[in-house]
Amino acid sequence: MIPIAQLWLPILVSAAAVWVASAIIWMAMPHHKNDYSRLPDETRFSAAVGPLGLPPGTYGFPFVSNHDETKTPEFKKQWADGPRGHLSIWPEKVSMARNMLVTFAVFLVVSGLIGYIGSLTLAPGAGFSKVLQVLGTAGVLSYCFAFIPNGVWFGQSARTMTMHVLDGVLYGLGTGAVFAAMWPK
Repeated sequence: MIPIAQLWLPILVSAAAVWVASAIIWMAMPHHKNDYSRLPDETRFSAAVGPLGLPPGTYGFPFVSNHDETKTPEFKKQWADGPRGHLSIWPEKVSMARNMLVTFAVFLVVSGLIGYIGSLTLAPGAGFSKVLQVLGTAGVLSYCFAFIPNGVWFGQSARTMTMHVLDGVLYGLGTGAVFAAMWPK
């Protein structure tokens, strides 16, 4: 067993590596360009929704607060007539710096937990391939699959979910490779 404190550097470096890879993927790579579609009449949509003054948040429609409401004639009619979906409203000022910092913090927590798994399962001096196998698998699990149920429930396309899984494989194997390269002897 390795004390987790000995893994602070690979935890930090792997989180930074995933953060950089994520930034490159989202800013420079083309495979997420079609994750969202343009509204057929964005001007009319904005003119209809804008005056409502919706505060930032995520909204489902038609909305129910409990299962019993789905049995009402009003809900059944709204559901049948449509539209059905969800809508996210962002704040007026989106802070790119804040979002990037929070994203890095998430990657740091994930790398910390992956390091913790390694500290419990891998001995000092474990070979590169063994560390990559164990911690790369933990990384792929961490970055690939947690979002899929939300994608299913909130209507993401199979293509979009597949692209996220491919990103997650890259992040997970990258995390495993960093730990493998920096594993204590």
